[in-house]
Amino acid sequence: MRTRHLPMTIDEFHVMARKPGWKYEYWDGKAHISPAHRTVATSLNTEPRSYQSPCRIRPVESRYKPGMIDAFVAAFRDTIEYCDWEDEKILDSARKNVVGFFGGERGSPLPASRLALVSQPEGERESVVGASLVVGMQGGSALLDVLFVTPEWQRRGVATALVSSVVDRLHVGGNSTLKSRYNLGNEESRAWHRKFGFVEDSDLFLAESYCRHAEHELWRREKLGNLTREERQKLMLEVDRWRVQADELSALAARVSHARRGVWYAEHTQ
Repeated sequence: MRTRHLPMTIDEFHVMARKPGWKYEYWDGKAHISPAHRTVATSLNTEPRSYQSPCRIRPVESRYKPGMIDAFVAAFRDTIEYCDWEDEKILDSARKNVVGFFGGERGSPLPASRLALVSQPEGERESVVGASLVVGMQGGSALLDVLFVTPEWQRRGVATALVSSVVDRLHVGGNSTLKSRYNLGNEESRAWHRKFGFVEDSDLFLAESYCRHAEHELWRREKLGNLTREERQKLMLEVDRWRVQADELSALAARVSHARRGVWYAEHTQ
């Protein structure tokens, strides 16, 4: 995936459709669209799940490390997370992520982590086509640190099977919550997290981002004159929803900041 440079007039730029998680800039007669790289934190209650998988799901083993690295590169090569990256740098990142997982550099690797494997026609060792790598964080929470599926196996239920297996194992082990993150601009990842049941953590920046996006969509559609009454009502409700949430989170942040300043003042004036 590459940053997009689209020739257009400034008026066309103002009314172009936009997506959350992307930067839209204009200069030299072109719109320049690049990732904002905003991470969204989510949480999920771990409960037993029934699922089907088109491939074999099994615990992670270090002997599959080379295949995990190859699958990581294939899965992320054309994604927003690695926009404008050269293949060599993506490979380096894959090695750091996979090797770092086994080395505990990103948190303690948990046995709930899973691989998706398929047998090769030649009968050789199974190939890795996906992985859900889970690490333990401070406080005992579990984090879905890395989730990927190779392109030819995407949209076939592999990611859902991987994480369902993870959730089942965590539930049995007494972990009540699985946390995860996704790039706000990655529409597929956002949709998958929501469908699976992950709930976005309250976040002021996120609420403001959704509010600005809804406001712009309402403005541009009115500017273009192609907005129906029902669509206008829906967008207005969305703007109000996110504005209220942003105001509440902003007020909460102000109260927390004020309380912390009060504690600091008390500690340093005694």
